[in-house]
Amino acid sequence: MKVLPTLLAASVCFSCATYAADSAIVDISDTEKFVLDEENQRLADTYARMLRYYDQRNFSSVRAVRVLMGNYPHHVEPILYAAFDRYPNHYRHIIKAAIDAEPAFTREIISTALSLEVADPADIVRIAVEAEPSYAETIVATVDQMDPSQFANVVRVAVLTEPQTADSILRSNRDAEIGKLESVLHTVLSAAPTLGSYFVDTISDLIGLSTTEGTPKNKNKRAIQLIRSAYNSGGLDKNEVELLAAKHELSEEEIKLIMQN
Repeated sequence: MKVLPTLLAASVCFSCATYAADSAIVDISDTEKFVLDEENQRLADTYARMLRYYDQRNFSSVRAVRVLMGNYPHHVEPILYAAFDRYPNHYRHIIKAAIDAEPAFTREIISTALSLEVADPADIVRIAVEAEPSYAETIVATVDQMDPSQFANVVRVAVLTEPQTADSILRSNRDAEIGKLESVLHTVLSAAPTLGSYFVDTISDLIGLSTTEGTPKNKNKRAIQLIRSAYNSGGLDKNEVELLAAKHELSEEEIKLIMQN
């Protein structure tokens, strides 16, 4: 429903006094980690005034965010900047409404929420994954880029929130250095060990997807590390370990190495 043009036309008819009174609505200037540039600050001020107008029209925060995001998705930062400031206790609803309205802008929505520290990263990830599970790998990757120290925890939260996201999260990290990939695999299967049997093919693909470890010796080393990580997490049983080992031509000694604690 394209209601914004009408509402925008009405909003610009506000008196100068109303604009002046509303100019203090956005007040996150003391946030050290996130400062809007001049143009986005101007837009945030405008959206803050429009949110005030929507309040007067009895719009909920969810409806207001959906209207703005639906009409101006490229203005993610200033829209959310204004919305989080005006409705600080509604951050769950705001994140979900923004993603529901424009899932293609999930990365930008998560980045803004993280930058403004509206909630703990794990809570932001949980809300976002519930809203759009198909973007789980994007959500997790965004946190990893902005705060790598939170990565393992948000992977766990994403998988616990929507277990079907585990495969895409694993595959999206296929090019990560082996230590990180081991950690992701262990975290995913520790969070949902009953899914391990469903990931035998995925783990096999991850072993064979390396573009930097092409020699037989390095490939075997990669296979040992990943299968051992999956086994130690409780996600694979002995039969599944042996199945993977046979597929990647590992020796009996290498299988024993995997099964060691």
